[in-house]
Amino acid sequence: MSKRQLAMVMDLNKCIGCQTCTVSCKTQWTNRNGREYMYWNNVETKPGAGYPKGWENLGGGFDKDGNLNEGNIPSRAGGYGVPWDYNHDEVMLGATLEPNAKPDWGPNWEEDVGEGDFPNSHYFYLPRICNHCSNPACLAACNNQAIFKREEDGIVLVDLDRCQGERQCITACPYKKIYFNPKLSKSEKCIFCFPR
Repeated sequence: MSKRQLAMVMDLNKCIGCQTCTVSCKTQWTNRNGREYMYWNNVETKPGAGYPKGWENLGGGFDKDGNLNEGNIPSRAGGYGVPWDYNHDEVMLGATLEPNAKPDWGPNWEEDVGEGDFPNSHYFYLPRICNHCSNPACLAACNNQAIFKREEDGIVLVDLDRCQGERQCITACPYKKIYFNPKLSKSEKCIFCFPR
């Protein structure tokens, strides 16, 4: 695969769940059309369902014999939560108050919600990005060789010119950190800030 493997270390003892890293990544890399629900970096409160919802139970990765496991693709509404557009003009220029449908789940829904009984209640923050795995299941699953691991640093990237949007990479990723861009009909993922 690659000669080197870069890693990002996040100190869980210092993370306060402020989402600054999430906002920085969102504004730098995923602020374009089709990426509204993509969070290449997000901070989850654990225990909790995470983002996408229930990602730990959606399968993917490899079995003990090294065979690729096909997982599930999270649903747009149920797994990711539906993004919305801010209606600044409507609100500022003549909105009327009306009841709105109450959402039942979205990113960081369980923020600061713990488990356990006092005095043993607990929760912690878990920053999550693509792991840029040593043996990436997404790479093995892609029929078009659109996913590759850079030789010089081990960063796993998607070649958007080769990607045909078949989404096998999403089902294969056990961490569900690859997203489908419906505007481009391509899969996209964390690029480990390599241009910076």
